[in-house]
Amino acid sequence: MIDVEFPENKLELLPAVFIFIVFVILAWMTVKILKHFHEKELKKAEMAEARMKELELQKKQQ
Repeated sequence: MIDVEFPENKLELLPAVFIFIVFVILAWMTVKILKHFHEKELKKAEMAEARMKELELQKKQQ
């Protein structure tokens, strides 16, 4: 196993805490952006489905 030694001076942990906070913020932003794109694609898919149904009805009427 890896031996983990914590520093005596706890201020040496601050850079790791800042990096962790930045990582969490970036991960949260990524999730928000992916949800936004998902909603856009879902709307496009619904519109395409509606168009396909309209074309199918038009073909049946002819």
